[in-house]
Amino acid sequence: MAFKTVSTVDAENTTALGGFNKKTKKDNPTQVEGYYLGNKKVDSPKAKSGFAYLHVFQTAKGNLGVWGKTDMDKKLLSITPGTMTRVTFAGTKPTKTGNDMYVYNVEFDDENTIDVLSQNASDSTEPLFDNNEDDEQDAALLAAERKAKVQALLNNKSKKA
Repeated sequence: MAFKTVSTVDAENTTALGGFNKKTKKDNPTQVEGYYLGNKKVDSPKAKSGFAYLHVFQTAKGNLGVWGKTDMDKKLLSITPGTMTRVTFAGTKPTKTGNDMYVYNVEFDDENTIDVLSQNASDSTEPLFDNNEDDEQDAALLAAERKAKVQALLNNKSKKA
């Protein structure tokens, strides 16, 4: 019997979409495109809820974590992990309390997907273990195939532009 490792939603880099980065004194990126791998709840004393979502995308440059805002969170929580997704900062709009709310366009291609094991075992229909002893090789091969697919899609997109 060989055990499978449940995927974790980790990112090599994190960013916010839209707005200004006070640390770097530069504008934040306004768009991310890649396979949506899922999210992770992170403790955040600044948030009214006490937590923030970190949404993770697999891009050609590796896994990128994007800090969620209310509008983005509501939209991304309906996306199936493994779906090619593009999130674009669309601006801000005033709220009833007088604060500005960040607004995002979230687009997805449900015909362009990859397999993603759930980080939450109760959400997964995939067994956590089986009799296949080549699981580590299979996982490495699957990761390489996903990376090649992302790179090919991004190369095709840049050729069309």
